[in-house]
Amino acid sequence: MAGILGVGSGITDIDSIVTALVAAEKAPKSQQLDRLETKTTSRFSALGSLKGSLSSLQTAIQSLNKASVFESRTATSTNTSVITAKAGTSAIAGKYSMQVQQLATSSKVGLQSVASSSTTFNSGKLTISAGSSSFDVNVTDDNNTLAGLRDSINSAGKSAGVSATIVSDSSGSRLVLSSSKTGEGNDIKVVATEDGVTSGTAALTTQSFQPSVSLQLPAIAGGATTTFQAGDLSINAGDVNLNVSIPDGFTLEDVRDMININGNSQGISAAIQTDSSGARLVLSSTNGSSLTTSVTSSGGSVGSTALTALNPATGAVATSSGPNSTSGAAGVISQAKSAVLFVDGLKVVSDSNSVTTAIDGVTLNLVSAQSESDILAGKTVDITVGVDKATVKTNLQKFVDAYNSLMTTVGQLTAVVPMGEDEAPVAGALVGDATTRGLVSGLRSELVKMAGSGGIQALAQLGITTQKDGTLKIDDTTFSAALDSDFDKVAEYLAGDNGLMGRLEANVNNYLKSDGILDQRTKALQSTLTNIDDQREALDLRIAKVQERLVAQYTAMDQLVSTLQRTSESLTNQLASLPGFVKKSSS
Repeated sequence: MAGILGVGSGITDIDSIVTALVAAEKAPKSQQLDRLETKTTSRFSALGSLKGSLSSLQTAIQSLNKASVFESRTATSTNTSVITAKAGTSAIAGKYSMQVQQLATSSKVGLQSVASSSTTFNSGKLTISAGSSSFDVNVTDDNNTLAGLRDSINSAGKSAGVSATIVSDSSGSRLVLSSSKTGEGNDIKVVATEDGVTSGTAALTTQSFQPSVSLQLPAIAGGATTTFQAGDLSINAGDVNLNVSIPDGFTLEDVRDMININGNSQGISAAIQTDSSGARLVLSSTNGSSLTTSVTSSGGSVGSTALTALNPATGAVATSSGPNSTSGAAGVISQAKSAVLFVDGLKVVSDSNSVTTAIDGVTLNLVSAQSESDILAGKTVDITVGVDKATVKTNLQKFVDAYNSLMTTVGQLTAVVPMGEDEAPVAGALVGDATTRGLVSGLRSELVKMAGSGGIQALAQLGITTQKDGTLKIDDTTFSAALDSDFDKVAEYLAGDNGLMGRLEANVNNYLKSDGILDQRTKALQSTLTNIDDQREALDLRIAKVQERLVAQYTAMDQLVSTLQRTSESLTNQLASLPGFVKKSSS
């Protein structure tokens, strides 16, 4: 407008006049919209805070309303360095006494060593097994070194849980095979066959391996020619049970031969070892790590010694020979064994150290075996299975905390704070809000409602009371006593659709669900904010037109005044030029 209005008219500051008139026209409506926007934004933010606190309460309610919380079981051990336990929902509360005699182990073997890692093997095939799993490794001139065999075994043995590495000792270098499968009968075995296609510097068959265990029987002072009275030997090796009848008058050598004749086809053999104490039988088996024998004597007149002299000494157990660093012979580094434990005196055998079948619903994790002296002394580890009261307590405390947080938020949003004399009080954004009143009223109504006719009927019986400010407080002693005396009734009162938490969840859900009460309120407020923006745009358009009209009016007035001024000046000049016209002196 500057430079347009007031040209030639002599009227000053017309721009300011138009600006003032436009501002006066705009101010009332603009201030109204500002007040409405501030109030709406404040309520929008307040409802967001309320929704956040209510969502936290809903989460706490849902956590406590789960049946699994009350079905959960705990399992504690008196010695976690020996055994730990985890109980499922089906576990029955009780106490169990345990003894862990042996842990489950996996197989590890060292194969026959060769002169150096650069030794090559004849071509053929290695069939490697660990229990029921087996795989083949084809040996050609591409992989016929120890490193080549190692890599091929690691590649082919992944699914069977078998891996290989190379270890060098004073005898040379050898493959060491390891299995991840624990349990009796899962020992590593290697069968090597040659196909005659290519030749190396060592026979592939040297890598064959059949694990075996040996059991030494007592030494017989009379030597290998000592005669025995008739009797029976019962040899148990893995799944094989071998019974050998010994006639009257048989020598130790005869007993050896009878065992070999009857047992060779079943992986059982016998040999005689002689030392300063005499001659003794050594039984061997390729049927796993277990090998036991018992001897009974039926008597006789020829033999000089009762056959029961061959009964193993107390505590004698089968052992296996490890790899020999002098001769380079293959051997067992560790045997595949099953875990052995006793549950309330009952023997349990498991292929894994994670035992799931001993106690219904309980997983026992074996950490270490007890010492022989502890087992002989009858020392036990107790596993106690019980209801999970701690989780219930924790979840109930979370509910109380969330409820109290909601009440605090509501108090802040609906508070009226006096500011002193001659000062208007400060009111919360939701003072007098019907939605907030309805929410609080609904929650409190459910909290004080009596339930059923027996068992737990009110929160007060759980030690939960309402304080003066509307928040809740837990008396831990009362609540713990209720859990101890009637856990199932506590669960029935709190959980389920008809339980307190179920009713509270239904109430809260009315406010928080999609298109629920709070959702509708926030949508309405958002609509108001959008409408305010629309009204501002309409106001700006109307004010622009008012300004345009005022500019036009003042421009016309300016032009009219300017024209009138010019006309006046012209008439004055004409009158001055008339005869007899005397110009009046200014003095």
